[in-house]
Amino acid sequence: MAGEWTLPLPLSQAEAASCKQLAADLQLPPVIAEILFRRGFTSAETAQRFLQPQLADLPAPSAMKGLDKAAELLAEAVVQRRQIVIHGDYDVDGITATVLLADFLRKTGLEPICHLPNRLTDEYGLTMKSVAVLAAQVAMPALLITVDCGISTPQEVRRAKDLGFTVIITDHHQPPADPADLPQADAVVNPRQAGCAFAGGELAGVGVAFFLLMALRRNLVNRGWWTQDKMPNLRDSLDLAALGTIADVMPLTGVNRVLVRAGLEVISGRGRPGIAALCERTGLREDSVSAEHVAYQLGPRINAAGRLGNPQLAADLLLTQDMGAAAVLAEELEAANILRRELEAEVLEAALQQAEQQVAAGQGSLVLQGPDWHPGVIGIIAARMIDRFHLPALVFTGDSGQEGMLKGSGRSLPGLNLHQALEQCKAWIVHFGGHAMAAGLTVRNEDLAQFRTAFAEAVRTLGGGLPKADLRIDAVLDEQMNFRELASSLQLLEPFGQGNPEPVFLLRNIRLREVNTLREHLRFAVPLNGGLVKGIGFFMAAQFEAAAEGGAVDLAFRLKESSYRGVSRVEVHAVAIFSDKNSA
Repeated sequence: MAGEWTLPLPLSQAEAASCKQLAADLQLPPVIAEILFRRGFTSAETAQRFLQPQLADLPAPSAMKGLDKAAELLAEAVVQRRQIVIHGDYDVDGITATVLLADFLRKTGLEPICHLPNRLTDEYGLTMKSVAVLAAQVAMPALLITVDCGISTPQEVRRAKDLGFTVIITDHHQPPADPADLPQADAVVNPRQAGCAFAGGELAGVGVAFFLLMALRRNLVNRGWWTQDKMPNLRDSLDLAALGTIADVMPLTGVNRVLVRAGLEVISGRGRPGIAALCERTGLREDSVSAEHVAYQLGPRINAAGRLGNPQLAADLLLTQDMGAAAVLAEELEAANILRRELEAEVLEAALQQAEQQVAAGQGSLVLQGPDWHPGVIGIIAARMIDRFHLPALVFTGDSGQEGMLKGSGRSLPGLNLHQALEQCKAWIVHFGGHAMAAGLTVRNEDLAQFRTAFAEAVRTLGGGLPKADLRIDAVLDEQMNFRELASSLQLLEPFGQGNPEPVFLLRNIRLREVNTLREHLRFAVPLNGGLVKGIGFFMAAQFEAAAEGGAVDLAFRLKESSYRGVSRVEVHAVAIFSDKNSA
C-alpha cells in the first residue's frame, strides 16, 4: 500500500516502560503518554507542568532586559499625567498589543494616542513620517512607546528624542546583528536582544507588552497609586495576548503556552464585547474557543482590517465596551474579510503558476512577484505557498509609495531562520525586519533577479535542517481504541500550533463506509470500536473513487471533539488517504 509518511521510531524496552509509568502516574491513555514522552516530557513532573500550565509559573518580568526601566518611565508618565503615544503595527499582534496598553492606561485615567500605520500607504513600523505626525499631536515632553516594532529604527528614535519624546521600544523581532545598531531609546525591551536572561525568548509583541504591564502595575502599587485589592486584574487581558500570539504563529510552548492557555479561557468567557461579537458573527456561539478557532476564524477577521488599510477598525472593536457598537464593528470586519478573500483569490492563481514553474526548474525556495498584486494579501499568499510546496516563500508587489521599489512579505518553515537568510542577502535589500518564521522587506525592482539568486543560495546554506514534506505520524492506532476517551484526553495537549502540532494518527487496512462528496470535500464514516465515527476530508473529493471502492485503505487523520447545544461528538478529519490506486 503506497504512501509517504514518517512513522515514530520504535520505543526501546526502557522507553516503553517509562511511557507505561507516565500513563499510570497521570491517569492518561497510553497513546497520550507516548506522545508526551516523544515530545520530551519524560517525567510525570515535566508532563504535568505542560498539561496544566499555571500563571504562577510565569517568569519574573524583571528578568527581561530593559523592562524595569521601561516600567519606571511609564509609571512616571502616569503619575505626572503626561501624554502617552502608543505606536503599534497593522497586524493582529501589533493591534492587540496596542489595545492591551491603551486599555490598561485608560484604567489609570489617561487617554493615550494610538497610532496604527496604514499597510497600503505607510512603511512598516516607526518611520520619520509617523514620528513627525505624532509629535504634532502632543505637548512636549511626552512619552512614545512602540509595540511590536521599533527595534531596527535607530535614526527614527533619535529624531523622536530630538523632538522631545521619551522613547520606549518594545518589540520581539530580531534585533540588528551589531548591538551598536540598536536604537538609543530611553528603554529597549526585547527578549531577543543580547544579554537578556528572560526565559520566554519566543514571545509575540503582545506578550512583551503583557509583561511590561505586569511590571508597570507592580510599580504603580509600590508608589501607592493602587492598592493590591484595587489594581486591575491582568488575567482579563490575556484574551488579547492569546489572539496576538496565535495569529503571529509564535511557538505555543513554554511561556507562550501559559499565556495562550489562560487567554483562551478568557476568550471562551466572552467578557470583552468585541470578542463576544466576533464569536457570534463567526458562529462560535457555544463552544470553547480553541487556538484553531483563533488561527482560522477570529485572527483572519481582525487581520483583514489591517490588510485593507484600516487597522483602527479592529482596534476599535477590541476596545469598545458597548455590545451594540461591537456588533456593528464585527459586521464591518466580516465585510473586510470577505473582500480580503476576493483579493486573495485574484492573486493566488497567478502566484501558483509562478511557483509551479520555479519548482519544476528545481528551485529550493520561491520568490514570486506581481506588479499590481494587492499588498494586503501577499503575506497570506506566501503562507499558501508554504502549505502547497513546503518551501520558503517570498512574495513581492509594486510599492505604490516608492517608485521602482517592491514590497515583499515572506514566510518560512521549521529548519530555516528567515531573518538569518535575509541577513545574508542584505546587499540587495533596501530594508527588512522580522523573525525566524516571517519577515517583511523592500527591494529595488532592478535588483530582484540578483536578490532571488542570493536568497536561493542563503536557503541552500542555511536550510539543511528543512524537514521533508512527508507526513509525520504521531501514533498508529487500532480499530478497537476508545476514540471518545482519546479525543477527550487530547484536549489536555492543547493549545496546538507552532511548536506543539496537533497529533496525526494512522489507521491501517480499514474500509471506509458511507463515502460521498460535499462540493470539494470528502465525507465518510470509519468503523471504530464497534460503531461508526463520521469523518471528513477537506478538499479531498478527488479521492472519492479510491475511498469508495470498499477496498482497504490507510487513513491518516486528526481526531476532533466538539459540542453543539450541549451534545458532544467525535469526528475524524482526514489528512491523507493512501491506497494501492491513490497514494496522494
